[in-house]
Amino acid sequence: MGFLDKLQGKKPAKTSWDSAPVPWRGDMVLRSVGPGKPAEYPGYTCATVRVRWESRQTDESGAPLAVREPHPKTFPLPAAAFTAAGRAYTSVKQLDPDRYRDGTWSRDIYGRQVLCVWERFPCFDSSDYLYEKRFFRWFFFWENGHLIRVQHTDERPIVTVTVDVRDIEDQCWQIMQQQGCFQ
Repeated sequence: MGFLDKLQGKKPAKTSWDSAPVPWRGDMVLRSVGPGKPAEYPGYTCATVRVRWESRQTDESGAPLAVREPHPKTFPLPAAAFTAAGRAYTSVKQLDPDRYRDGTWSRDIYGRQVLCVWERFPCFDSSDYLYEKRFFRWFFFWENGHLIRVQHTDERPIVTVTVDVRDIEDQCWQIMQQQGCFQ
C-alpha cells in the first residue's frame, strides 16, 4: 500500500492473520488481579498488571473452580541465540518475520502464533519524530497453559525471555484485551 492510497483512505489488504482464531483457548483463562510490579528493561520502565490463571468453569457463586498463580522465570539471553517456548531462534526477526503492525498476530519461523506489541522510543521534538526508528518490542506465545514473553529493545544485544508471565505491561495487557486473547 502506497502513500497515496493512505491519503485516499484506502485500507490495506487483509492478511490471513486478520481473521485467524485466537490461539489462547485452554481450560484456564488469564485474569487481571490488580497492579503488578513495574517492568524494568534497559532504558525502559512501565506499569504492569498482575495476572493469574482461572478455570473457565465456575461454581454456583461464580467463583472459578481452579486458580493457578504464575511462577515466572526470567532469562536475559543473547538476541543472536535464544530459546523461547522450547524453540531456538537466531534473531528476533524470526518471531515476526513479516513485521506486521503493532498489536497483531504473526507466525514465527516454526508456524506458531505470536502476539506482537511494539512501542516507539520516546520522542521529544520534531527531530526525534523524524529520525527515531527504534522500538521496544514484546512477543507473546501461549503454550502448555503458560504465557511466554520475549522482550527486545532495538539495537540491544539481548532479549529478555519470561516463562509463565505474572506481570504484563499495561499497554500489552490492553492489546490482549482488545484482541480478545482470554475470553
